Amino acid sequence: MSARRVFLQVCQRGLASALSRVERNLAPGPAPQRRPGFSLQHAYATGWADYPCVFVLSTGRGGTETLTALAGLSPGLVASHEPFPRLIKASYDAYLAGASVATDRHWIDLVLASRDDLVRGAVQKGKVYVETNNRLTYLAPALATAFPASRFIHVYRDPFAFVRSAMRRRYFAGHDWDFARVRPRPDEPLAATWNTLPRIECCAWLWARTNSDAHAWMSTLPPERRLSLRAEDLFEGRPETLQAVFGFCGVEVPPRERVQEVLGAKLNAQQHGNFPEAGAWAEEERERVWKYTADIATALGYSRD
Repeated sequence: MSARRVFLQVCQRGLASALSRVERNLAPGPAPQRRPGFSLQHAYATGWADYPCVFVLSTGRGGTETLTALAGLSPGLVASHEPFPRLIKASYDAYLAGASVATDRHWIDLVLASRDDLVRGAVQKGKVYVETNNRLTYLAPALATAFPASRFIHVYRDPFAFVRSAMRRRYFAGHDWDFARVRPRPDEPLAATWNTLPRIECCAWLWARTNSDAHAWMSTLPPERRLSLRAEDLFEGRPETLQAVFGFCGVEVPPRERVQEVLGAKLNAQQHGNFPEAGAWAEEERERVWKYTADIATALGYSRD
C-alpha cells in the first residue's frame, strides 16, 4: 500500500470521527450527563463495576465498520473501530493461549492497559464505550473479567461472502497481518498440511474456527451480556435488528433517516482485488468452503445454497 493511500485513509478516518462527533452533538434529546467522579482511580478502586462497555466479536469483513458508524449516530455511545493499540499480535497470542486468557493476569492487565482510558473516558461523559475491532475475539475472556459491566456482540456474515472478501483482500497471500492471522495450533493435525492448502480453504477454515470459538464462548455468558447478530440483518436495516442492537447498548435507536444514510454508504465495501461472487463459483470451490464451515454455518442459520 502506497504512503499516499495510507495518508488518505488516515484522513478519511479522522474526518469520519469528527463527523460522528458533530452528529452526536446535533442529535435530538438531552445530552448525556458528565460523571466527574468517575476517574481512572475510581475505576480501578471499584473493579470497573460501574463502567459499562460493549465489545464486538467477529472475523472482520463482516459489517463491523457499518456497526461502528451506526453506533456513532447515538449521543449515548462512543464508538471505535480500530483504536490503538490494535492488538494485532496480542490477539493471535491469546488464541494460542486458549482458555487461560480468562484468568491469567497477563491478559487481564494487557486489556486494562490498552482500553482503560477509552472505557473510563466514555463513562465519564455519561456514555457507553463500543469497540468493533475484530482483534478482540480471542481477548474477549480477558475483557469480560477485566470489565465486569461489559457486554458482547457476536456479528457474523455468510461464509461464502466472507471468503470472497478475504480472497480479494489477499488473506494468506502476503497481507500485512497474515503473520498474526488465526491458523491451526501447532498440535492440531491440520497444522502439518496447512501451508499446502488452497487459499480458499484457509479462508473458509478461518471463518469457521473464529465463529465457532466466538459462538461457544458467547454461550457461557448470561443472556443479558450477549447478543448474536447476522450482518445481513444489519445491512438491511431491519427495525427489530436495530432495536435489538441499540437496546442492548442501552440507548435509543437513532433517527431512521440517519440510519439509512449510513447503510446506503456501504462502508468498507471492497474496492480492489478480483474474485467472483459465490454464485459464479465452480461446484468444487463451494464444496471446499462448505466442508470447513458446514457445522457452524448451519448453527448460525446459513445454508450451502
